[in-house]
Formats: sequence, structure tokens, C-alpha cells
Amino acid sequence: MALHLPKPRSRKSVQQAVGLDGLEVSVSRAATAGVEKSKSVKSGGLAGLTSTVSVAQIRKEIGNDGLRQASIDAGRRPPSDRTLRRWAQQGRIPHADVAERAQRRAAIERLGGIGEVARRIGRSSSAVSRYRSGETNELRADAKKKLKNVKADEVMRRAGVLRADGTPKRATIRVKGGVSVRNGSEDGYDYRVRTLNFANSDSPFTAEESRELAAALANDDHARVVALLERHATMDYPENKGFDLYSDDFGFHFDSIESVHIDWT
Repeated sequence: MALHLPKPRSRKSVQQAVGLDGLEVSVSRAATAGVEKSKSVKSGGLAGLTSTVSVAQIRKEIGNDGLRQASIDAGRRPPSDRTLRRWAQQGRIPHADVAERAQRRAAIERLGGIGEVARRIGRSSSAVSRYRSGETNELRADAKKKLKNVKADEVMRRAGVLRADGTPKRATIRVKGGVSVRNGSEDGYDYRVRTLNFANSDSPFTAEESRELAAALANDDHARVVALLERHATMDYPENKGFDLYSDDFGFHFDSIESVHIDWT
């Protein structure tokens, strides 16, 4: 005799909270993962916007001695030249704690060294040195925010998103994925869209929005990128049918993102 079981209830995709415009909004982790994946595609206009650089680049910036010191700071045995060559060839450092310290050391080197970073974030050189080594896991809140902004500006300049005078280029964006449109009811209503071309928006991304988006990409804050795209789609996209509020209950929300392409002009 056949066993008839009820169909499983549909579940919302796993969400991640993001602070935006004074509100806490939730974005799909599947969409967030889609942005992260898109950043590895050079043609997508996102590849250079990341705070994480390759092992080969780290080795070039801080040398073998810097990588060895990162290992020592992590409490590990300093690697040999042969091991360091293998890390660079494979494009990975097998120990997460060493990789984190190496990334910090390289980032501080790119920003001009310990003294320059200390000056720019208003902390002592010893505090920055402790942070670089991992002795201090995080800086104080104000210094942490300043360092985050300084690092983002450096990444944006390196990626060519900022002009010579420091003003941001404008982002022209195309997003491919699945979208749910919510209208305030408990379930909302689904409205599947394969591609959102923000170049056709009645209100394209402003310079301020473009900088905000670029900074989120530069900080590897992929969830914030999704929230910024959702807010713009909700408030400014031509197919907007009257939304004047972006929140968890209203507006365009990505269930998934397959690709993101940005032209910076």
C-alpha cells in the first residue's frame, strides 16, 4: 500500500542581517554567495574590488620574511623557501590564522607601513603593530572604522574606481538572478525577473551610491552589496510599481544572484 506523505513546507532561503539607512534588513545568503562568485569573473567589473589579494601578490609585497613572520605570529613554525614557493604556486596558505596575519601585514604595507597607518587612524604605532601580528584581534571601534575606510579607498584606487581627484566613478549595473517582490503581506507575491539592467533606470546609481557600493565590494561585504542593489531596485528601477519604502516586507528582494556586471564610468 502506497504511503502518502504531505509535501514538505517551502522554506525561505537562509537570511543575513544588514544595517542600511538605519534599518536592519535581511538578505539571502544565496544572493550574497552569488555576488562573491561574480567577483572572481574579470569581465564582471568586480574582480579588483576586494581586500583579499593573492598569495603571490602578498609574497611580492612583504617577501618571504614577512610570510615567515606571519607564521611565527600565529604560533607556527616558519615555512621554508620551498614551502613558500608552493603556497604561491597553489594560490593558498593552508592555515587560516597565518593567511589572516599575512593579509593584514600586506595591507598595512600597501597603506604606507605602521607609522602611516597609525597616523591615519589616530592610534599609536604599537597598537597597529599588535593588530598586524594578531596580538590584538580588533582595533577600537573608531580606529576600526577608520582603518576599514582607509583600506576601502586604497582598494578602490587600485581597482580604478576612483578618479585621480578621489571622486568615484558611476556604476552602471546589470544583475541576473531571481527576485521576489514583497508588498507587505505575510507571503508577499513572487515576480521572477531574470535580468535587472539598472542602466535603464529612471534614476541611475548616483556617485554617492556608486561609492557606497564600491566600498562594500572593497570590504568584501557581499551582503551589503545585495542590500544596496535591492534598495535601488525597489526605489528607482523602471518596473517599480509604486514602492516608496525598502524593508523586509516591501520591495525587490533577491532570492539568488547568478551574475553581476558593473561598468565604472
